[in-house]
Amino acid sequence: MVSYTQVSKAALALLALPVLAAQAGSSTCELTDSDACAIDSLTASGDDGSVLIYPGGDTRCAFDDYTDSVTTFESESTYFFQVFPAATQDKSKLLLFFQGGGACVDKYTCDFALQCQLGASSLITTKASVTDTGIMNRTLDGNVFNDYNIVYLPYCTGDLFVGNKYLEPYESVYNQALGNQQCLGQNQGMYMNGYNNTMAVLKWALANYPDPEQIVVGGYSAGSLAAQMWSAYVANTWEVESKSTKFQVLADSYVGVFPEYKVPASELINYYGGCGLVDFPDSMVAECEAETASATDMVSSLMNEAPNGEWLFIDSIADKTQRKFYELVLLGIAGYPFTTLLPADEFYGNLTEILDTYSAFMNVTRFNIDSDQHVWLTGNTYESAADLGGELLGDVLAAWLSTSSSSSSGFPVASSSSSSVSSSSKSSASSSVGSSVSSSSGSSLGSSSGSLRTSSSSSSSKAASSSSSSTNAPASSNSSSSSSSKSSSSSSNAVPTSTPDATVSTPTSTPISTASTPATTEPTVDIPTYC
Repeated sequence: MVSYTQVSKAALALLALPVLAAQAGSSTCELTDSDACAIDSLTASGDDGSVLIYPGGDTRCAFDDYTDSVTTFESESTYFFQVFPAATQDKSKLLLFFQGGGACVDKYTCDFALQCQLGASSLITTKASVTDTGIMNRTLDGNVFNDYNIVYLPYCTGDLFVGNKYLEPYESVYNQALGNQQCLGQNQGMYMNGYNNTMAVLKWALANYPDPEQIVVGGYSAGSLAAQMWSAYVANTWEVESKSTKFQVLADSYVGVFPEYKVPASELINYYGGCGLVDFPDSMVAECEAETASATDMVSSLMNEAPNGEWLFIDSIADKTQRKFYELVLLGIAGYPFTTLLPADEFYGNLTEILDTYSAFMNVTRFNIDSDQHVWLTGNTYESAADLGGELLGDVLAAWLSTSSSSSSGFPVASSSSSSVSSSSKSSASSSVGSSVSSSSGSSLGSSSGSLRTSSSSSSSKAASSSSSSTNAPASSNSSSSSSSKSSSSSSNAVPTSTPDATVSTPTSTPISTASTPATTEPTVDIPTYC
């Protein structure tokens, strides 16, 4: 394996060896005991202004390297992350941004064979990838993040960035019902390694950006929930409260609409092995492990860890993908291909109740868009998206990010239709959902659909209210980021181990080995072949 060494421009002027000259344009660095990949000594790519860092150690993606000759499925084990340093080398602004890319929800979906069989329709992304679009596009005029240092965390583990678990190879009746039988018998287990990957990135980010004046933790789709889950850890690690650092959370297209009445959101986090890893207070760790906590319960407890933080939720009021993954959690793979979705008005009603709960004790801005589109910030025209009141996303983001926009009253920038949606507005919202969104939800879920709405209990003194709100596992959005890494990136072989820093590595990173054994009785289902 070629070992890329960080080389500064000054050093390159003194070195004439051909092998070093060949490395000059690579903009990559392998993190080793002798090379910390300090951002000040790296040379950003002339193409997109970024560098790639391979942390090695215990980082990796879900599956070993594999390319299927029939489907378009590919998996790669090597993990890396992408950094866009500010052109001015000003370190006062930092954005930690989590990529989206789906989620698996149980032993039937957290399964190599199934992902391979589904090919381009796989439920999760299975290799790390780079991006240079949307808010990461340095050439985009008016991009509100152009002066930020951006640390972009690719997603390839299917566990919402919180997994710390190994699943033994497993195949079920569903695999037998699908086509592409060449995907069977590959003997690939699944590494739910999102926790280790995230910790490696945050350790590096803390070392290189220890004292920013402003930190934004953001993400889209599955990465939106990751940003919410990791918000307290970032706030505590960077000591934002004691340092009076402006701290914000930016959640694009995943607020937490989940079928709580059947599957509490904490059941998913516990399945990944993540309940004790993301700075939940002890009481919430217990609720999470007991699988009784809702998404609202968990996020509320994390919000309370940084009470001066500011949150912005961007959501389409009829987001097809959030509604589709609601059905995945509700029905499992037996519901594939999920042609009947949660009705758009019910989705929007639940979304509104969740945000109303947060707004009762937290500074929350909401930007609701009359659309069924999933994900906004990765598009190069994100600034022109308009909310229900006609406000433009670029304007709202600029005001929200401004150091002078903070307000103790809670909603500093968005219009009344986006920042404050009352309970009484939900009924009228259902009609607006249909005004510009083509209906694809089909019929409702029958008798169970009446149980989908949530009840919101009031919050006081920043105590998180317990709300049985609905939420879903976010979607795979492969189209919104580049599907392949830079041509100059290193091969997928393992890179040297880096020792975790005690400052940011609190819980154990040793995966829990769980041998999944087939159930004595498995359901029978006829699953359409989409590969």
